[in-house]
Amino acid sequence: MADNSWNEYLLNAAEKGSLQDVKKALKAGADIDFDHVYSESVSSGTALYNASRMGHVDVVKLLLRKGASVAKRVKTSFAPLHAAAYEGRTEVVDLLVQHGATVDIRDGFMNTPLHATCCEKHVDTVRRLIELGARPDLASVYSDERLGQVCPEFEGLKLIQEARKTKLLRCCNPKCGKPGYRKTLKLCAGCKLTRYCSRDCQKQHWSVGHKKCCGHDVYSVELFKAMADDLIAVAQARARAK
Repeated sequence: MADNSWNEYLLNAAEKGSLQDVKKALKAGADIDFDHVYSESVSSGTALYNASRMGHVDVVKLLLRKGASVAKRVKTSFAPLHAAAYEGRTEVVDLLVQHGATVDIRDGFMNTPLHATCCEKHVDTVRRLIELGARPDLASVYSDERLGQVCPEFEGLKLIQEARKTKLLRCCNPKCGKPGYRKTLKLCAGCKLTRYCSRDCQKQHWSVGHKKCCGHDVYSVELFKAMADDLIAVAQARARAK
């Protein structure tokens, strides 16, 4: 089988959750971070991305052990953590952050995984992301007003609002998670997206995987900004028409 065929084999195995076939593909030399690009705006996602999206915990664990990138995105700008959060795969979300994934990584619409999971009403995932240090006060396409219109009784939105009122954030070292005020937490100078209660926590998070993510966390493309502006304009027009 040609190398590229093994790459495709790996993607299919990861999406189906076949641990043995994933092992087989990797042993045959498949590129663990292969992403089938179909066009400038569409790609399949890596094996880790698809296993995360589908919630195949054992496959995710294996791919993380083998060094799969937690920061590589699909062409639509979602990272594996966005995909897991969007689908409410709380255990996978935890695994990805434990292996260095940046909890406040942004997609092309400036949405974090917390925004993605809140929009889909996954309350357990919302709670866990906040525990892992997700900032509840970051602006995005999904404003409180819009989310409130879609799901006014959603407990996850209430959790975000309550966390915002405390004005406390958590240390982004998942082994810690200690709450503190913004001025007392140290911001990562590289990505400016993660914060720590101490130098030791920063070093620990760096060693478990943040060093591979830092600098790849921010996603800013004019095309997606324009798309976000269009969505906001449509939402505002609909609101005025009511």
